[in-house]
Amino acid sequence: MLAGLGAVTLIVASVQNYLFGVAGGKLIQRIRSLTFRKVVHQEISWFDDPENSSGAVGARLSTNAAAVRSLVGDALALVIQNISTVVAGLAISFTANWSLALVILAVLPLVGLQGYLQMKFMEGFSADAKVMYEEASQVASDAVGSIRTVASFCAEKKVMDMYRQKCEDTLNHGVRQGIISGAGFGFSFIAFYCTNAFCFYIGAVLVQNGRATFEQVFKVFFALTISAVGISSTSSMGPDSRHQQGQGCSCFYI
Repeated sequence: MLAGLGAVTLIVASVQNYLFGVAGGKLIQRIRSLTFRKVVHQEISWFDDPENSSGAVGARLSTNAAAVRSLVGDALALVIQNISTVVAGLAISFTANWSLALVILAVLPLVGLQGYLQMKFMEGFSADAKVMYEEASQVASDAVGSIRTVASFCAEKKVMDMYRQKCEDTLNHGVRQGIISGAGFGFSFIAFYCTNAFCFYIGAVLVQNGRATFEQVFKVFFALTISAVGISSTSSMGPDSRHQQGQGCSCFYI
């Protein structure tokens, strides 16, 4: 059975990645085309705003469209895969022993709570990182566009220091994101193992009282814990997805 599941997974995973990759590539091409069309039809005063400089607009065309692509590609494929896992897990568990399944479902929201808290913490840092990335791109664009002036005043070192400072600020934000994400990931494992311990305890009590069999306990346990892993992996990408949704929408707000 394991060998058969492995062969089926190999085929299904390859087809899934290919189809979502094609869909994402076509979407990113369409979004960039529509966004660039909107940019070239803006009034002259619109380009006087520092937020709409050539470097900032170029960064938006590059990063925002790619963010939408990631939503349609691996992220959306993972969401659909986890939804299927949850549905199958619930069906198997309730068919095996509905009383034990209800008890385990009562503690599974701990995993979802971890993903929600991680998303709320990461939400504020993502917006700041996007602004700093655009500022670094603007410094590089201005320096290259006015390279004769920079060379005439021997300001290469000053320009490099400015660009390096912008990149360091972005790096510091990335480190903070990693710490917060790691803390949320660690909490998810705590919740996961505590849930496992509680489920085995309840299962042992039911077996002792004759309300469940050994086979039913393990069937319900593995069905629901695999579903919990699917929910946890979906919630771990929640912050990025939410930020990417905001980035993608900004393409059309132009």
